Amino acid sequence: MEEERSITPLPKSLPIAAVILLVLGLIAIPMVQNIFTEQQLAKNALLNGIPFILIFASIVLFFMSFIWFLSNKLNFRVSNRTYKILEYIIIGGIIVGIAMMFQPWVFVLFRYGFYLLLFSTLCFMVWSHVTPAVHKDIIAAELPTES
Repeated sequence: MEEERSITPLPKSLPIAAVILLVLGLIAIPMVQNIFTEQQLAKNALLNGIPFILIFASIVLFFMSFIWFLSNKLNFRVSNRTYKILEYIIIGGIIVGIAMMFQPWVFVLFRYGFYLLLFSTLCFMVWSHVTPAVHKDIIAAELPTES
């Protein structure tokens, strides 16, 4: 059991790469606008997309770092009951968010439904990387008995 509880350190290269990509993306915005003409940017969408791609990749790497950090802090420390309750709340948020987005009566519910769906999906992505604590009774029940 102690082997499962060992904390794997966050690779330092992950947040460092995220910071580098973020800085490059922020530097690329004025550079692309100053180096290329409007006509060149209109013809080549990839030139406009370079800063966006760099910043988006940095956001993904920051999110990966956050998931890694949180899962290392919470793995085997959350009871199975608490884990299931939060999982059901998050799944309920996804279902309610979808229902709010597709209802045809009140337009403002579409916006709130979108935000609820987005937040619930991000929470599910994080929560699915957390492993709940295992009871000794469950482990004993799963072990083969000698006959």
